[in-house]
Amino acid sequence: MIANIRIRADGQSSALCPLDLMKFGIDDVRQRMKERGITNDSFFICGFSDWGIDTVLTLEEAYLLKTAIIGFYDGDDYVVQHMLRNHKPISEVISHYYRFLSKDEVEVMQHLLRNQEVSSVVEFFFKANNWISALQLYINQGLILNTNKGFYIQVI
Repeated sequence: MIANIRIRADGQSSALCPLDLMKFGIDDVRQRMKERGITNDSFFICGFSDWGIDTVLTLEEAYLLKTAIIGFYDGDDYVVQHMLRNHKPISEVISHYYRFLSKDEVEVMQHLLRNQEVSSVVEFFFKANNWISALQLYINQGLILNTNKGFYIQVI
């Protein structure tokens, strides 16, 4: 989680050295900023070089992502990267937890519909018109993430 950091001053921005957020705590970074006379409102993160993701974040938002990676995903940043690449808001990334379900979309649909009555399932598929649209409804609602590694389900 190597952050590209910049500071703003007089309508200009300049790059600082990359920052490994997993290695340094937020208090360490704030102390270093204070030592160098950098204010919090002039400091921002413009992406993550090791992830190939360009997005503008505050220092606090970046550390919330770190907390989610450590707390929700035991240090595995794959889901957080996927959500950022798909332009999910930071608030959604840090407040929604997903766990791997399956690579097989049949298993995913069986899991999603396991406690439904047959009549509800029939009506659902009739309204969806086809298998892909049915699964896409769950993806659009944010209940399922469709990633290159397979499907992840939101833990509620």
